[in-house]
Amino acid sequence: MTKIKKNDTVVNNIQLVFGNYPNFLVLPVGTELMVHKTTRTDTLYCSTVDRKLSTRTIPVRTTDVTRVNKQLPTINAGDIFVCSWGYGQTNVDYYKVITVLNKSVVIAGMGQTRKYTGSMQGECVPDPTKVDTKRITKRINSYANKACLKINTFSTAFKWNGNANNFTEWN
Repeated sequence: MTKIKKNDTVVNNIQLVFGNYPNFLVLPVGTELMVHKTTRTDTLYCSTVDRKLSTRTIPVRTTDVTRVNKQLPTINAGDIFVCSWGYGQTNVDYYKVITVLNKSVVIAGMGQTRKYTGSMQGECVPDPTKVDTKRITKRINSYANKACLKINTFSTAFKWNGNANNFTEWN
Protein backbone atom coordinates (compact mmCIF):
# COMPACT_ATOMS: atom_id res chain seq x y z
CA MET A 1 0.00 0.00 0.00
CA THR A 2 1.32 3.44 -0.97
CA LYS A 3 1.47 6.03 1.80
CA ILE A 4 -0.84 9.01 1.29
CA LYS A 5 0.96 12.36 1.42
CA LYS A 6 0.15 16.04 1.26
CA ASN A 7 -1.06 17.16 -2.22
CA ASP A 8 -2.13 13.61 -3.17
CA THR A 9 -5.54 13.07 -4.73
CA VAL A 10 -7.77 10.46 -3.08
CA VAL A 11 -11.33 9.19 -3.60
CA ASN A 12 -13.64 8.19 -0.76
CA ASN A 13 -14.68 4.51 -0.49
CA ILE A 14 -17.74 5.28 1.66
CA GLN A 15 -20.37 8.01 1.69
CA LEU A 16 -19.12 10.86 3.89
CA VAL A 17 -21.51 13.01 5.95
CA PHE A 18 -20.35 16.13 7.84
CA GLY A 19 -21.99 18.91 9.82
CA ASN A 20 -25.33 19.25 11.56
CA TYR A 21 -28.87 19.41 10.23
CA PRO A 22 -29.88 21.40 8.17
CA ASN A 23 -26.36 22.40 7.08
CA PHE A 24 -24.81 18.99 6.58
CA LEU A 25 -22.69 17.94 3.65
CA VAL A 26 -22.97 14.55 1.94
CA LEU A 27 -20.15 13.41 -0.33
CA PRO A 28 -21.04 10.35 -2.43
CA VAL A 29 -18.63 7.45 -2.93
CA GLY A 30 -15.96 8.29 -5.53
CA THR A 31 -15.68 12.03 -4.78
CA GLU A 32 -12.15 13.29 -5.52
CA LEU A 33 -10.43 14.96 -2.56
CA MET A 34 -7.12 16.85 -2.37
CA VAL A 35 -5.07 16.10 0.77
CA HIS A 36 -3.84 19.24 2.56
CA LYS A 37 -2.54 17.72 5.78
CA THR A 38 -1.79 14.26 7.16
CA THR A 39 -1.44 13.19 10.79
CA ARG A 40 0.25 10.30 12.58
CA THR A 41 -3.17 9.08 13.72
CA ASP A 42 -4.13 8.31 10.09
CA THR A 43 -6.40 11.34 9.72
CA LEU A 44 -6.30 13.28 6.46
CA TYR A 45 -7.51 16.86 6.13
CA CYS A 46 -8.85 17.29 2.61
CA SER A 47 -10.97 19.49 0.38
CA THR A 48 -13.04 18.51 -2.62
CA VAL A 49 -11.26 18.88 -5.97
CA ASP A 50 -14.53 20.23 -7.38
CA ARG A 51 -14.88 23.37 -5.21
CA LYS A 52 -18.57 23.65 -6.22
CA LEU A 53 -19.32 20.67 -3.96
CA SER A 54 -17.76 22.19 -0.85
CA THR A 55 -15.13 24.66 0.32
CA ARG A 56 -14.83 23.05 3.78
CA THR A 57 -11.82 21.23 5.15
CA ILE A 58 -12.92 17.63 5.55
CA PRO A 59 -11.26 15.22 8.01
CA VAL A 60 -11.26 11.60 6.81
CA ARG A 61 -9.54 8.38 7.91
CA THR A 62 -6.97 6.85 5.59
CA THR A 63 -8.98 3.60 5.66
CA ASP A 64 -11.97 5.41 4.09
CA VAL A 65 -10.12 6.63 0.99
CA THR A 66 -7.99 5.29 -1.86
CA ARG A 67 -5.06 7.16 -3.38
CA VAL A 68 -5.48 8.01 -7.07
CA ASN A 69 -2.41 7.97 -9.30
CA LYS A 70 -2.99 11.01 -11.49
CA GLN A 71 -0.73 12.22 -14.22
CA LEU A 72 0.72 15.66 -13.63
CA PRO A 73 -0.60 18.29 -16.07
CA THR A 74 1.60 18.90 -19.10
CA ILE A 75 3.99 21.81 -18.96
CA ASN A 76 6.24 22.78 -21.86
CA ALA A 77 9.34 24.95 -22.10
CA GLY A 78 8.21 28.47 -22.97
CA ASP A 79 4.92 28.29 -21.02
CA ILE A 80 4.14 31.39 -18.98
CA PHE A 81 2.80 31.22 -15.42
CA VAL A 82 1.12 34.06 -13.53
CA CYS A 83 0.96 34.62 -9.80
CA SER A 84 -1.41 37.20 -8.30
CA TRP A 85 -1.00 37.97 -4.60
CA GLY A 86 -1.04 40.71 -1.98
CA TYR A 87 -2.78 42.34 0.95
CA GLY A 88 -3.88 45.93 0.48
CA GLN A 89 -2.69 45.81 -3.12
CA THR A 90 -2.67 43.21 -5.88
CA ASN A 91 0.79 42.22 -7.11
CA VAL A 92 1.18 40.25 -10.33
CA ASP A 93 4.32 38.25 -11.15
CA TYR A 94 5.02 36.33 -14.36
CA TYR A 95 7.36 33.36 -14.81
CA LYS A 96 8.64 31.67 -17.97
CA VAL A 97 9.37 27.93 -18.02
CA ILE A 98 12.98 27.46 -19.14
CA THR A 99 13.40 23.69 -18.71
CA VAL A 100 11.01 20.86 -17.86
CA LEU A 101 12.49 18.16 -15.60
CA ASN A 102 10.83 14.94 -14.39
CA LYS A 103 8.47 16.36 -11.72
CA SER A 104 9.70 19.93 -11.61
CA VAL A 105 10.51 22.89 -13.82
CA VAL A 106 13.20 25.55 -14.01
CA ILE A 107 11.60 28.99 -14.26
CA ALA A 108 12.74 32.59 -14.59
CA GLY A 109 10.92 35.77 -13.62
CA MET A 110 9.56 37.95 -16.41
CA GLY A 111 8.94 41.63 -16.74
CA GLN A 112 5.55 43.06 -17.57
CA THR A 113 3.90 45.79 -19.59
CA ARG A 114 1.39 47.85 -17.62
CA LYS A 115 -1.55 49.94 -18.79
CA TYR A 116 -3.12 52.17 -16.15
CA THR A 117 -6.92 52.25 -16.15
CA GLY A 118 -7.27 54.47 -13.10
CA SER A 119 -5.44 55.89 -10.12
CA MET A 120 -2.96 53.25 -8.89
CA GLN A 121 -4.64 50.42 -10.81
CA GLY A 122 -4.57 48.86 -14.23
CA GLU A 123 -3.92 45.82 -16.37
CA CYS A 124 -0.67 44.06 -17.12
CA VAL A 125 0.66 41.38 -19.48
CA PRO A 126 4.03 39.60 -19.50
CA ASP A 127 6.87 41.09 -21.51
CA PRO A 128 8.79 38.22 -23.18
CA THR A 129 11.75 40.51 -23.92
CA LYS A 130 12.45 40.92 -20.18
CA VAL A 131 13.42 37.53 -18.74
CA ASP A 132 15.45 37.41 -15.52
CA THR A 133 18.80 35.60 -15.56
CA LYS A 134 18.17 34.04 -12.12
CA ARG A 135 16.78 30.47 -12.39
CA ILE A 136 14.45 28.85 -9.83
CA THR A 137 13.47 25.18 -9.67
CA LYS A 138 9.87 24.49 -8.61
CA ARG A 139 7.95 21.25 -8.23
CA ILE A 140 4.97 20.75 -10.56
CA ASN A 141 1.70 20.56 -8.63
CA SER A 142 -1.88 20.12 -9.69
CA TYR A 143 -4.93 21.90 -8.36
CA ALA A 144 -8.34 21.01 -9.82
CA ASN A 145 -6.51 19.29 -12.70
CA LYS A 146 -4.63 22.49 -13.56
CA ALA A 147 -0.85 22.82 -13.45
CA CYS A 148 0.46 25.09 -10.71
CA LEU A 149 3.76 26.01 -9.08
CA LYS A 150 4.03 26.93 -5.39
CA ILE A 151 6.22 30.04 -5.55
CA ASN A 152 6.43 30.63 -1.79
CA THR A 153 4.29 30.31 1.34
CA PHE A 154 1.75 32.90 0.21
CA SER A 155 1.54 32.58 -3.56
CA THR A 156 0.93 29.98 -6.25
CA ALA A 157 1.40 30.46 -9.99
CA PHE A 158 -0.99 29.04 -12.61
CA LYS A 159 -0.63 28.84 -16.40
CA TRP A 160 -1.33 32.24 -17.91
CA ASN A 161 -4.53 32.22 -20.02
CA GLY A 162 -3.44 35.01 -22.37
CA ASN A 163 -5.69 37.69 -20.85
CA ALA A 164 -4.49 40.84 -19.10
CA ASN A 165 -4.29 40.64 -15.30
CA ASN A 166 -5.50 43.37 -12.95
CA PHE A 167 -3.11 45.00 -10.52
CA THR A 168 -3.38 47.69 -7.86
CA GLU A 169 -0.73 49.80 -6.16
CA TRP A 170 -0.45 51.40 -2.76
CA ASN A 171 1.51 54.57 -2.32
